[in-house]
Amino acid sequence: MEWASIRNFLGIPAHLTGKGVAIAVVDGYFPPHPDITANDRRHTYFVNAVSADTKPLLFQTGKAPWKSCHGLMTSAAAAGSGSLSSGFFSGAAPEADLFLIETGPLPTVEETEKKFVMALRWLSNNWRKYNIRGVVLTIAYTIDTGLLPWQADPIKVHCEQLAKEGLLIVVASGNTKELTCSGPASSPSVLSVGGVIVPHCTDEISSYHGCHGITFEGKRIPEILAPAENIVLPTPFQSAEEYENHYTVQFDNLPDGYSRTEGTSYAAPVILGCAACIWQANPEWTASQVETAMIQTAKYKAEWFEAGAGLVDLQAASKYPGKSFTTADKFQRFDQSASVQSDIKIVSSILSSYGEAISAESIDQLKALIMHAQSPKVRAAALCRLAAASDLTYTEIRFSLNDQSSYVKMAALFCLRNREDMWEGVTSRVIDLFNDEDLNIQYCAIKLASTIKHPSFIKPLIYGMLNDARKLKVSTFGARCEALQRLTGIAYEPVPEFREGQCFYSELSTKSRIDIALKWQQYLAKGNVKSI
Repeated sequence: MEWASIRNFLGIPAHLTGKGVAIAVVDGYFPPHPDITANDRRHTYFVNAVSADTKPLLFQTGKAPWKSCHGLMTSAAAAGSGSLSSGFFSGAAPEADLFLIETGPLPTVEETEKKFVMALRWLSNNWRKYNIRGVVLTIAYTIDTGLLPWQADPIKVHCEQLAKEGLLIVVASGNTKELTCSGPASSPSVLSVGGVIVPHCTDEISSYHGCHGITFEGKRIPEILAPAENIVLPTPFQSAEEYENHYTVQFDNLPDGYSRTEGTSYAAPVILGCAACIWQANPEWTASQVETAMIQTAKYKAEWFEAGAGLVDLQAASKYPGKSFTTADKFQRFDQSASVQSDIKIVSSILSSYGEAISAESIDQLKALIMHAQSPKVRAAALCRLAAASDLTYTEIRFSLNDQSSYVKMAALFCLRNREDMWEGVTSRVIDLFNDEDLNIQYCAIKLASTIKHPSFIKPLIYGMLNDARKLKVSTFGARCEALQRLTGIAYEPVPEFREGQCFYSELSTKSRIDIALKWQQYLAKGNVKSI
């Protein structure tokens, strides 16, 4: 089968290539693959964000074999040259200058937070110096799923600061349809990206199964769409076995070293590449203006209602009339109702000194808000502020875990992350939240269980697996597997096995998850778990 390239699918004009525009990609590792390294048409620079020496170094092509990895694909989607496909399977902006900001491995939420903050600090200190216009972040980051105020997350705090300074921040919204968002996509000033499926032999474009919903601040996720499935990107296979195990490559008529893949991790850098092309045509535009032009000119279809966003139209965006820019454009994406805006003002006031010392009088006022404030967002903000000051009692946490609002329950789960002294007393309530009606709460309760690692979690984690597998709750199923592995040291291999390039929601993937669930039920039946 033959597949469209990113540029052909989006109809990007040949003369718009991102030439002369610098953009950045933050990821764990970047191999010296010719699609993303420097060439005679553009410069690529490598930055080690976590080393003592963070000076950008010209990134030259290294010897094959190159490692196939997330960072290669994200940077290639933004500005890959398509070198090994004679330029055909290039990224959105193949002549944009690239700054590849490497963080190294990201094994835990804590490591991810620490290293991405270092990368964002590097950008804060250097984006003006090197004239970097935008950056893309594609991390799966699970402090929350969009239901906490942005001030509670250090990565979002740095994103907001950079956006305020004038840098375009583009973030992948996440790949699982049951959650509001993944990573810092909920941060108010970043551009969150969802996806569409690149069709084969048809003009019917359908929406991708990504995250969607409304965040704490009232922002709709996602805000714009780009190709997120059937994207052809460089995939340097390390062996014949790896090639043969790939789900699609043997059936596609693609150049060696390329394959189809999926994920909003690749849609987001496509949007950054499109922004580079728009800046090439309109170098005087600000980040906010480029963002507005893309959103206002995006193509909408009724079938994409669930996504709530339109597909980027680069040609139309590059010709967006400058007189149409207004200061209100950015905020049309948020809920403007009086009650929501009133809540946000109060929340901003509560969290304006987040992380700073707090007076005894203020503590008493915040504790009163937790118990009595009418607005759930105000109650949640008060919880987050007191958590930062380590001034919450067991009674207050327990009370908040029983709140009817998802915002408050999410804030209570957030507060518990660093309160090991309370874990023993809340295990039964955390277990109850495994079955909360809001899948965001289910997911984060299971993630917290993975941190607490109390043996009483094992049975309820297993009990819910088969239902999650059958009802395509991909996020919570994966979280259950991770938690059970941490609790028992066991990770079952599925039959059929998961294969690279295989859709998360396919019938084959569902069969694999059901197989894992049945193996865990057998584990229970053998009496491996004692009653607690």
